[in-house]
Amino acid sequence: MQEQTITLNHRPYPFTEGATIRTLMVENNYDFSAIIAKINSDVIEEDDWPTKPIRAGDNIEIIHVFGGG
Repeated sequence: MQEQTITLNHRPYPFTEGATIRTLMVENNYDFSAIIAKINSDVIEEDDWPTKPIRAGDNIEIIHVFGGG
């Protein structure tokens, strides 16, 4: 598989063809209880993270949601 580039949280990020949202989370140690994942501004449901493919040029945002006051 060929390495390509996406934008992950506003920074260039190399990824391997066939990667998914879940792949990115594992690679980057995202294990928070409340996360929102977006591809090109579209929110991706958590059930789809293991199967949602990433494509070259995609803009991915993985956001940790937390409360405060």
